[in-house]
Amino acid sequence: MPTLELTQANVVPTRVSSLEEVRELLATDGAAIVSGVATEADAAALAAEILGDRLIRLGRQFEASKRHYEAETTRIDHLPADPRGRKKQYTPPSERMHPHNDGFSFGDFAPDYLFLWCEHPAVPSGGDSYLVDAYKLVQLLAEDDETRELAAFCWAQDIDQSEPSAPAPYVAPIARRVASGRVQVRSNPYFMAMEGPMESAHEPLVRRWQELVVAARDEGPTFRVEAGDMICADNYRLLHGRYAYEDVTRTLYSIWGWTTEGVAVPNETLDISAPVVPTAR
Repeated sequence: MPTLELTQANVVPTRVSSLEEVRELLATDGAAIVSGVATEADAAALAAEILGDRLIRLGRQFEASKRHYEAETTRIDHLPADPRGRKKQYTPPSERMHPHNDGFSFGDFAPDYLFLWCEHPAVPSGGDSYLVDAYKLVQLLAEDDETRELAAFCWAQDIDQSEPSAPAPYVAPIARRVASGRVQVRSNPYFMAMEGPMESAHEPLVRRWQELVVAARDEGPTFRVEAGDMICADNYRLLHGRYAYEDVTRTLYSIWGWTTEGVAVPNETLDISAPVVPTAR
């Protein structure tokens, strides 16, 4: 392992109450928590207020719960592995999630902001959340002699960011600056080097990035969200996930927001269980 302190890339969001505070923390820390949000409709309305005039599209994408996991797993169990040997699967509630940005199935059409509203927390415990600032992680890698080459790779080399069963390949560097000026740094459990003459040289670097992302998750702090809490996050910059839980009543809703700062906004309603090739609005 490098000498860098991976926990410097972890974010424990601050609880705030005003729109101004949320917007400020999204810009500086990449995340904030708002409490006392009574319903999913209230959560969506508050998310729209937070994004303000920049907002283009916003809506719920899926329910994060044990029952949703079981239903969706049933739907995808029959799907074959893709030509590169990857098979689509969801993380069981009994396991920790891989750090990821929401919407990675859709490449450039992934939302640039994410809101996770908690209807029911796991009782009495479990399902704690974590956030990893992927941009900060790349910066830390660049400052360490042992990982400087990896940081340069993250910015310079396209990789295969597609998901098994998704109909379109998504090719881009792990880290990039988009047209609006925002930085986007991504991770998903299916990352692979591009096929071709450099594949054998690049694949170990892709695997190393994934290992460090997981290490940041494991070494860093977690935080608990209670009923009515909403995590607000920069989905371009922060990776997120949750620890294991057992309570079947634990329920969060993932609300995606696209703004004028995003790369692309889809026309279609996106379904992570049955991806389509989106078209731009």
